[in-house]
Amino acid sequence: MAAGAAQAAVKTSGSVAFTTDYKFRGISQTSANAAVQGSLTATHDSGIYATVWGSSIDGLTGGSEMDLLLGYAASSGDISYDVGVMRYAYPGANAANTGVKPDYNEVYASAAAHGFKLGVAYSDDYNLETGAFSYVYGSYSKEVSGFGLTAYVAQNKFHDDGAGEGLDAFLGTATSHTSYLDYKLAVSKQIEGLTVEVAYVGTDLADADCVDKVNCEGRAVATVSK
Repeated sequence: MAAGAAQAAVKTSGSVAFTTDYKFRGISQTSANAAVQGSLTATHDSGIYATVWGSSIDGLTGGSEMDLLLGYAASSGDISYDVGVMRYAYPGANAANTGVKPDYNEVYASAAAHGFKLGVAYSDDYNLETGAFSYVYGSYSKEVSGFGLTAYVAQNKFHDDGAGEGLDAFLGTATSHTSYLDYKLAVSKQIEGLTVEVAYVGTDLADADCVDKVNCEGRAVATVSK
């Protein structure tokens, strides 16, 4: 009976997705190629949840990304909120023993109401050991005639600017910037149990800011998920 009660208190959910380009914070993680992604979440009735999320990637950080989240989500009136900690891991890069240390931790928080969402994230040592980093974003989503419409914009701020740190180290170039913006405009539709999304994802980075400009340039991305 105790085991049955414990199972009733925890719900699991998952997803699988195929996307034409895995864009993370506006920058392609797959060199503008397709990716397969999946997730599994266990949520307790208290609001505590744990998630494992993974994606195929391409480049310096190896062939896979595996993220682990532990958080708490709840609502009060019309406002929902979410706080937690996240671990970004790149098993392929770690197994190759190249000396690159892409893994990092991040804390995050967000609040949402009436289609609007505001959120922040912070890492004391961001991807590729580039130092302190903060992420602030806002979005608005609305359903119109059966279509989901979403607009999203965010600031990526690198707080350290020493040797091997900051935006220069992250992009692998010598740029005068310490931050950049990323944005997304998307339309989605439920079709036969699948979610189909077409989005335009971009940044305000110039071609010269990236070692491979194909990773930073804006482009249309199509994603099918279940």
